[in-house]
Amino acid sequence: MSIVYDKSISTKYRKYFESISDMVRPFRQYSLKNGKTIPKDIVGEKPWESGQAGIPLAWNEKDSTVAVDHTDSHTLVIGPTGSKKSRLVCMPLVRILGSSGESMIISDPKAEIYNRTASYLKKQNYNIFVLNLRSPLHGECWNPLSIPFDFFIKGEVDKAYEFVNDIAENLIHSEKSQSDPFWDNSAGSLFFGLVLLLFKYCKEFRKSREYVNIGNVVRLRNALISGNKTIKKNYLWEYAKSDPIIASALIGTVETANDTRAGILSVFDQKVRMFSIQPNLLDMLSHNDIDFDIIGKQPSVVYLIVPDEKTGYHGLVSLFIKQSYEYMIYKAQLAVEQDGFHVGTLINRLNYVLDEFSSLPTIQDFPAMITAARSRNIRFTLVIQSKHQLLQRYGEETDTIQTNCNNWIFFTSREIQLLEEISSMCGKTSSDIQKPVLSISALQRLKKESGEALLLCGRAKPCITRLPDIEQYDHNAFVQRSVCPRRAKKIKLLEFDIPPEKRQALDLIQGVDIDSMLKSIDCKIAELEKEEMQKKNQTMREEIRISKGTEDERG
Repeated sequence: MSIVYDKSISTKYRKYFESISDMVRPFRQYSLKNGKTIPKDIVGEKPWESGQAGIPLAWNEKDSTVAVDHTDSHTLVIGPTGSKKSRLVCMPLVRILGSSGESMIISDPKAEIYNRTASYLKKQNYNIFVLNLRSPLHGECWNPLSIPFDFFIKGEVDKAYEFVNDIAENLIHSEKSQSDPFWDNSAGSLFFGLVLLLFKYCKEFRKSREYVNIGNVVRLRNALISGNKTIKKNYLWEYAKSDPIIASALIGTVETANDTRAGILSVFDQKVRMFSIQPNLLDMLSHNDIDFDIIGKQPSVVYLIVPDEKTGYHGLVSLFIKQSYEYMIYKAQLAVEQDGFHVGTLINRLNYVLDEFSSLPTIQDFPAMITAARSRNIRFTLVIQSKHQLLQRYGEETDTIQTNCNNWIFFTSREIQLLEEISSMCGKTSSDIQKPVLSISALQRLKKESGEALLLCGRAKPCITRLPDIEQYDHNAFVQRSVCPRRAKKIKLLEFDIPPEKRQALDLIQGVDIDSMLKSIDCKIAELEKEEMQKKNQTMREEIRISKGTEDERG
């Protein structure tokens, strides 16, 4: 044991530290012997407010149990590379959640969590999906355009536009240029307009949903704009202009100065280059095997395997997290209808276990997401290496993310700002010369081999806890599960040819000269007015003639 741990359990310092027994009293216990959560009825709980499983908080080695937070609290896990975050928290968390059948979406940079837990979850009858960005020919396919296109087909265009905008934000707007965001914003508008035009084209010309893919978005860009110039007599552009929203998104690129257009296209092409140079990745993103509808209803898990040595694919992970969350919120909204408003929660709790969270590109509206998630039966576990990374991504909103995490599990750090913040949160002694209860030096002395960590939980005092390694859960007998290979599927691409009958209609619209038409109308009106005046004059002359003839007869 470390000196810090011994100090925390001593009677002398009891007033500064929370005892393990007091800390774990409100929580459920998970048995390491049989791999199940020990039932414990809590007064006032409702089934959708908390489940049976959650993040491991403390280990009772004598009873071979682990206290787990079964409530709807979010958790922040802090520790640099090699601090055993995965072995002490992430892998055990997946194992514990698997014993209770809760759904999970897991970012897994090194595929370590998958290798350690997938076989166990398969035995628990989980629906297992693997989005493998490291090796796209292994695992399932995911088409990010599938969900918004479904909304578009059903006529829920507002929802479709919202999801398409999220895709543009995460794929095009991620890593914006700080000096001049105009180019990123314009490229994002171009992407937004191209996707909506693809939706419109496929719906109106009865193309199957397999044609709705990123590859055809790129081809549509080439069909609309050849090189740096809009194609002359482009029926596709005339077709796009028939929809005011699509036209407003595209016109800033299509009908602008050549130099400006070249800059926008350069940024756009750079953002989508990874799809063009990697056929296997494009193939994976052109089909959809992931059933989002069952994730919130049945025990399901999605592993997001992404290369950790490069960040080019991280935008796709952020997009998947954002899109899946928005869709789950949509499904939860439809779960219960009350007083004319849709409110409700997911039938089966969904847990986001986001390893290397601070390395992912900024997820749009994430502070609002983590704030609203608890009431929808969605829970986040955020694993970060440093606060500096989090500040780079979320700036001032970092505090909102941190304060919404009721549990903090801290292993160690060399980041002075973070150490000072945590030391301050732990308070000071009540002696004449006040000292930090846990100094910066003490926070760096937690013993790794014993699984020691600082636990800040709700309103309780700081607690030095110990957590068991994943080996204690597996009893040194886990079975590794390989990611199944899949057959490459042929990507269905379009030529974007406007049918003759549609061209005729566009020609009629395109051929009308508004000024000439107005002049013609004015001339016609003038002619009608002249004819009307002539008729009136003729009538008056006739009346005068008749009147004069009557007077002559009287004379």
